[in-house]
Amino acid sequence: MPNMSYCRFRNTRSDMEDCLDTLREEKHLSTDEAQAGCRMFDDILDFCRDMGIIDSYDAGMLEALFDGLTTEEDNDE
Repeated sequence: MPNMSYCRFRNTRSDMEDCLDTLREEKHLSTDEAQAGCRMFDDILDFCRDMGIIDSYDAGMLEALFDGLTTEEDNDE
């Protein structure tokens, strides 16, 4: 079920904190989770760039971050 409009940012913020903790702690992710995370951050950073909040970002570095967190089993396939 999608987030209700009156609390979508509040609910998403809690989930985002969990995602950021996972990145900070360099926890391993499945390939699907790493790809979803990379796309999510790419979308957020594109939005920030388009709105003039940031000038640019290194998409290759973002991809490398998530590639480095994929589980060993996923890297062996």
